[in-house]
Amino acid sequence: MYQRTVLVVEDEPFIKGLVADKLKSDGFQVELASSAAEARKITANKDIDIVVLDIDLGSGPSGLDLGLALNKMHPELALVFLTHVPEPRIFGVDGKTMPKNVAYLLKQRLADPNLLKDAIEAALRENVGLEFRDDLKPTHPLVNVSRTQLDVLRMIAKGYSNQQIAEARGTTLRAVENLVNRAIAAAGIDVKSKTSARVIAVREFIRVAGLPE
Repeated sequence: MYQRTVLVVEDEPFIKGLVADKLKSDGFQVELASSAAEARKITANKDIDIVVLDIDLGSGPSGLDLGLALNKMHPELALVFLTHVPEPRIFGVDGKTMPKNVAYLLKQRLADPNLLKDAIEAALRENVGLEFRDDLKPTHPLVNVSRTQLDVLRMIAKGYSNQQIAEARGTTLRAVENLVNRAIAAAGIDVKSKTSARVIAVREFIRVAGLPE
């Protein structure tokens, strides 16, 4: 009987080991990678059927970058994102650009022992339903913040001043200030001090997306 081969791309050793062990017990062959570069080498040299990948892979290309690239180079691969990132917009990717029939699962749902296997099977059949697309039903505090506003919050979280953001974006300081204020309002942050509001907005961004590289 032919065994499907899954490539697990995850930079956290503990999570990678747990996922690999579960997939092996479900009857899959498993290959492991810790970075996008390592994953590219494996897919180029081995017969891979499915890629299960985290989005936040530390420094270098994200799992979203990798997934989109693999979809172009190897459209036959089934893709399953397994991540703590609630939706692609957090990493600056429009959800509309996600490949068709990709599964997107939040790691906290792995308490369901059959979830990952069922999502993989759905992706292989090219029949991924809403039950395997957590990105289409986000509930995080920044859900109403636009992609542009998220980009600005990400830069603030990296330590950029408003002036540095304006220079990086090729816009005015006033425009950046307006973006930050609109992001704060969209996030539902209701505090009187603008300084406190900025700090809270960045704290919410980090809580949702993690520390930016």
